[in-house]
Amino acid sequence: MSSVIEPVPTPEVLVRGEAVVEAPPELADVGAVVRVRARDRETALERCRAAQERVVAVATAAGEAVESVETTAVSVHLEVRDRRAPGEPVASVVTRLAVRPDAVGELVVALGRLDDVEVSGPSWRLRRDSPWIERARLDAVRDAITRAQQYAAAFGAELTALLEVRDVGAAGGLRVAAAMAPMARFEESELHLDLTPPRQEVHGAVEVRFAMSEPDREVFRA
Repeated sequence: MSSVIEPVPTPEVLVRGEAVVEAPPELADVGAVVRVRARDRETALERCRAAQERVVAVATAAGEAVESVETTAVSVHLEVRDRRAPGEPVASVVTRLAVRPDAVGELVVALGRLDDVEVSGPSWRLRRDSPWIERARLDAVRDAITRAQQYAAAFGAELTALLEVRDVGAAGGLRVAAAMAPMARFEESELHLDLTPPRQEVHGAVEVRFAMSEPDREVFRA
Protein backbone atom coordinates (compact mmCIF):
# COMPACT_ATOMS: atom_id res chain seq x y z
CA MET A 1 0.00 0.00 0.00
CA SER A 2 1.51 3.27 -1.11
CA SER A 3 1.64 6.13 1.34
CA VAL A 4 0.59 9.67 0.43
CA ILE A 5 3.30 12.27 0.97
CA GLU A 6 1.86 15.56 2.15
CA PRO A 7 3.35 18.58 0.36
CA VAL A 8 5.55 20.75 2.49
CA PRO A 9 3.90 24.17 2.94
CA THR A 10 5.69 27.11 1.40
CA PRO A 11 7.36 29.23 4.08
CA GLU A 12 5.74 32.63 4.54
CA VAL A 13 6.68 35.83 6.34
CA LEU A 14 4.08 38.37 7.53
CA VAL A 15 5.29 41.86 8.40
CA ARG A 16 3.84 45.22 9.34
CA GLY A 17 5.40 48.24 7.67
CA GLU A 18 5.11 51.66 9.26
CA ALA A 19 6.16 55.18 8.35
CA VAL A 20 5.86 58.67 9.77
CA VAL A 21 6.14 61.75 7.57
CA GLU A 22 6.22 65.35 8.79
CA ALA A 23 4.50 67.90 6.57
CA PRO A 24 3.49 71.56 6.68
CA PRO A 25 -0.27 72.10 7.13
CA GLU A 26 -2.20 72.76 3.95
CA LEU A 27 -5.38 74.25 5.45
CA ALA A 28 -6.56 75.83 8.69
CA ASP A 29 -10.11 75.83 10.04
CA VAL A 30 -11.19 79.01 11.78
CA GLY A 31 -14.46 79.29 13.67
CA ALA A 32 -16.54 82.46 13.80
CA VAL A 33 -19.44 82.46 16.26
CA VAL A 34 -21.98 85.25 16.05
CA ARG A 35 -23.84 85.50 19.36
CA VAL A 36 -26.36 88.25 20.05
CA ARG A 37 -28.52 88.87 23.11
CA ALA A 38 -31.47 91.26 22.95
CA ARG A 39 -34.71 92.11 24.73
CA ASP A 40 -36.87 90.44 22.08
CA ARG A 41 -36.40 87.70 19.49
CA GLU A 42 -36.91 89.97 16.50
CA THR A 43 -34.10 92.29 17.56
CA ALA A 44 -31.81 89.37 18.39
CA LEU A 45 -32.39 87.80 14.98
CA GLU A 46 -31.90 91.06 13.12
CA ARG A 47 -28.64 91.85 14.91
CA CYS A 48 -27.47 88.27 14.37
CA ARG A 49 -28.23 88.50 10.65
CA ALA A 50 -26.33 91.78 10.34
CA ALA A 51 -23.30 90.42 12.21
CA GLN A 52 -23.29 87.25 10.09
CA GLU A 53 -23.30 89.37 6.95
CA ARG A 54 -20.18 91.13 8.22
CA VAL A 55 -18.51 87.74 8.77
CA VAL A 56 -19.32 86.72 5.20
CA ALA A 57 -18.09 90.08 3.91
CA VAL A 58 -14.71 89.56 5.63
CA ALA A 59 -14.43 86.08 4.11
CA THR A 60 -15.36 87.40 0.67
CA ALA A 61 -12.81 90.21 0.92
CA ALA A 62 -10.10 87.61 1.62
CA GLY A 63 -10.64 86.20 -1.87
CA GLU A 64 -9.02 82.87 -2.69
CA ALA A 65 -7.34 82.76 0.72
CA VAL A 66 -10.64 81.47 2.12
CA GLU A 67 -11.46 78.23 0.34
CA SER A 68 -14.83 77.50 1.94
CA VAL A 69 -17.38 79.07 4.26
CA GLU A 70 -19.81 76.68 5.96
CA THR A 71 -22.59 77.27 8.49
CA THR A 72 -22.30 74.49 11.05
CA ALA A 73 -24.93 75.52 13.63
CA VAL A 74 -27.77 77.98 14.22
CA SER A 75 -29.49 78.59 17.54
CA VAL A 76 -32.27 80.80 18.89
CA HIS A 77 -33.16 80.31 22.54
CA LEU A 78 -33.97 82.01 25.82
CA GLU A 79 -31.08 82.44 28.20
CA VAL A 80 -31.94 82.76 31.88
CA ARG A 81 -29.23 84.46 33.89
CA ASP A 82 -31.40 85.42 36.86
CA ARG A 83 -34.20 83.14 38.03
CA ARG A 84 -36.12 86.15 39.24
CA ALA A 85 -36.19 87.69 35.77
CA PRO A 86 -37.50 86.42 32.43
CA GLY A 87 -35.01 84.96 30.01
CA GLU A 88 -33.43 86.99 27.22
CA PRO A 89 -33.53 85.82 23.59
CA VAL A 90 -30.13 84.79 22.26
CA ALA A 91 -29.47 84.15 18.57
CA SER A 92 -26.26 82.59 17.28
CA VAL A 93 -24.71 81.34 14.06
CA VAL A 94 -21.53 79.25 13.89
CA THR A 95 -19.42 79.47 10.74
CA ARG A 96 -16.39 77.39 9.81
CA LEU A 97 -13.91 78.87 7.36
CA ALA A 98 -11.21 76.83 5.61
CA VAL A 99 -8.25 79.15 5.12
CA ARG A 100 -4.81 78.98 3.55
CA PRO A 101 -2.22 78.86 6.36
CA ASP A 102 -0.44 82.03 5.21
CA ALA A 103 -3.67 84.05 5.47
CA VAL A 104 -4.89 82.90 8.88
CA GLY A 105 -3.38 85.71 10.93
CA GLU A 106 -4.89 88.46 8.81
CA LEU A 107 -8.30 86.78 8.73
CA VAL A 108 -8.40 86.22 12.50
CA VAL A 109 -7.63 89.89 13.11
CA ALA A 110 -10.34 91.00 10.65
CA LEU A 111 -12.93 88.74 12.25
CA GLY A 112 -11.82 89.70 15.74
CA ARG A 113 -12.59 93.35 15.03
CA LEU A 114 -16.29 92.59 14.45
CA ASP A 115 -18.83 93.22 17.17
CA ASP A 116 -20.80 90.22 18.46
CA VAL A 117 -18.31 87.78 16.91
CA GLU A 118 -16.15 85.25 18.75
CA VAL A 119 -13.21 83.71 16.89
CA SER A 120 -11.74 80.28 17.63
CA GLY A 121 -8.99 78.17 16.12
CA PRO A 122 -7.13 77.71 13.98
CA SER A 123 -7.20 73.95 13.63
CA TRP A 124 -4.45 72.95 11.22
CA ARG A 125 -4.79 70.02 8.83
CA LEU A 126 -3.85 68.43 5.52
CA ARG A 127 -6.16 68.03 2.57
CA ARG A 128 -7.88 64.70 2.08
CA ASP A 129 -5.98 64.11 -1.16
CA SER A 130 -2.68 65.43 0.16
CA PRO A 131 0.38 63.89 -1.53
CA TRP A 132 1.93 63.62 1.93
CA ILE A 133 -0.61 60.91 2.82
CA GLU A 134 0.34 58.90 -0.28
CA ARG A 135 4.00 59.33 0.59
CA ALA A 136 3.43 57.93 4.09
CA ARG A 137 1.64 54.88 2.65
CA LEU A 138 4.38 54.15 0.12
CA ASP A 139 7.07 54.63 2.76
CA ALA A 140 5.21 52.07 4.88
CA VAL A 141 5.28 49.60 1.98
CA ARG A 142 9.01 50.09 1.55
CA ASP A 143 9.48 49.56 5.27
CA ALA A 144 7.52 46.28 5.05
CA ILE A 145 9.67 45.03 2.18
CA THR A 146 12.87 45.85 4.04
CA ARG A 147 11.69 44.08 7.19
CA ALA A 148 10.57 41.00 5.28
CA GLN A 149 13.92 40.79 3.47
CA GLN A 150 15.75 41.02 6.78
CA TYR A 151 13.66 38.27 8.34
CA ALA A 152 14.09 35.99 5.33
CA ALA A 153 17.84 36.60 5.29
CA ALA A 154 18.03 35.69 8.97
CA PHE A 155 16.84 32.22 7.96
CA GLY A 156 19.18 31.99 5.02
CA ALA A 157 16.30 32.47 2.58
CA GLU A 158 14.95 35.12 0.23
CA LEU A 159 11.53 36.45 -0.75
CA THR A 160 9.98 34.67 -3.73
CA ALA A 161 6.44 36.06 -4.11
CA LEU A 162 3.97 38.64 -2.84
CA LEU A 163 0.91 36.97 -1.36
CA GLU A 164 -1.14 39.69 0.31
CA VAL A 165 -1.17 43.42 1.01
CA ARG A 166 -3.49 44.85 3.65
CA ASP A 167 -3.94 48.54 4.38
CA VAL A 168 -4.25 48.89 8.13
CA GLY A 169 -4.95 52.59 8.03
CA ALA A 170 -3.28 55.93 7.84
CA ALA A 171 -3.88 58.99 9.95
CA GLY A 172 -2.91 62.58 9.34
CA GLY A 173 -3.12 65.93 11.04
CA LEU A 174 -1.44 65.05 14.33
CA ARG A 175 0.57 67.94 15.68
CA VAL A 176 4.19 67.12 16.38
CA ALA A 177 5.82 70.53 16.63
CA ALA A 178 5.57 73.00 19.47
CA ALA A 179 2.20 74.59 20.12
CA MET A 180 1.11 77.45 17.91
CA ALA A 181 2.95 80.58 18.98
CA PRO A 182 0.83 83.73 18.55
CA MET A 183 2.44 87.14 18.82
CA ALA A 184 0.59 90.45 18.58
CA ARG A 185 2.53 93.54 17.59
CA PHE A 186 1.58 97.07 16.63
CA GLU A 187 3.08 98.83 13.64
CA GLU A 188 1.70 102.14 12.42
CA SER A 189 -1.47 101.63 14.47
CA GLU A 190 -2.23 98.37 12.70
CA LEU A 191 -2.63 95.09 14.57
CA HIS A 192 -0.81 92.07 13.17
CA LEU A 193 -1.02 88.52 14.45
CA ASP A 194 1.88 86.23 13.58
CA LEU A 195 0.94 82.57 13.74
CA THR A 196 3.39 79.69 13.53
CA PRO A 197 1.64 76.63 12.06
CA PRO A 198 2.75 73.36 13.68
CA ARG A 199 3.99 70.65 11.36
CA GLN A 200 1.66 67.74 10.81
CA GLU A 201 2.54 64.09 11.39
CA VAL A 202 1.18 61.60 8.87
CA HIS A 203 1.19 57.90 9.77
CA GLY A 204 1.18 55.10 7.21
CA ALA A 205 0.79 51.42 8.08
CA VAL A 206 0.48 48.26 5.98
CA GLU A 207 0.58 44.50 6.51
CA VAL A 208 2.25 42.44 3.80
CA ARG A 209 2.59 38.68 3.43
CA PHE A 210 5.38 37.19 1.34
CA ALA A 211 6.36 33.68 0.30
CA MET A 212 9.99 32.89 0.81
CA SER A 213 12.40 30.17 -0.22
CA GLU A 214 13.20 27.17 1.94
CA PRO A 215 15.25 28.23 5.01
CA ASP A 216 18.82 27.08 5.38
CA ARG A 217 18.69 24.11 7.77
CA GLU A 218 22.06 25.10 9.21
CA VAL A 219 20.30 28.04 10.85
CA PHE A 220 18.24 25.68 13.00
CA ARG A 221 21.26 23.61 13.96
CA ALA A 222 22.98 26.77 15.19
